[in-house]
Amino acid sequence: MEKLEVSSNHFSKIRNGPWKQAEKTHYRMVIDHADKTIHITGQESDNNDWSDNFDFKVHAEQWFSNNKNILVHAGFLRQYKSVRNILLDAVYQHPDYIIKVDGFSLGASWTQIFLQDVIHRWPDKNIHAVFYAPGNPWRKLPKQYQKALKRCTTFVRSIWDPVTWMKALRFYRYGKHITIGKWYRFWPLQHLPLQIIRGLDELEKQG
Repeated sequence: MEKLEVSSNHFSKIRNGPWKQAEKTHYRMVIDHADKTIHITGQESDNNDWSDNFDFKVHAEQWFSNNKNILVHAGFLRQYKSVRNILLDAVYQHPDYIIKVDGFSLGASWTQIFLQDVIHRWPDKNIHAVFYAPGNPWRKLPKQYQKALKRCTTFVRSIWDPVTWMKALRFYRYGKHITIGKWYRFWPLQHLPLQIIRGLDELEKQG
């Protein structure tokens, strides 16, 4: 099985099409029967006004039958719900397949909810996830899910990336973190794809 490795090449690959669309959510699903893998990729917003994709829903909603112990970003949850049945059906059809998940920006935000959804149903599932410039979906999440997400998830964030800094709004994410970019580089915005590639190339040169 080809591993998900943090690199500018991997980042470029996840931004290539063809993409499917459900409402405003763009995603790609590739099922490889030879390697027994289901690969889910979430795309960034294609709208110049990215906030439109959240409908300004920067608040937490109860998730999983109004479970008060699981509170999630309402905008990211709306994105995930538009493709939830499609993705979960694929996993149900192939319960022994490995799950690979990656994404960028908005696509790296709602796919974290997909991971928790899978872990809830298949706690022993083999999962590999790498996300670039992700938002933070979780306001409140039980520790068993936090630990499971930390085991399978790697985040790549730039130092001055406003999308990755959501702790001020009390939203969090759970996983291993790799930091790219420079403290003195305030502009261009380090959330931009070309700047993420620049930071990844710098990381690779450092060895």
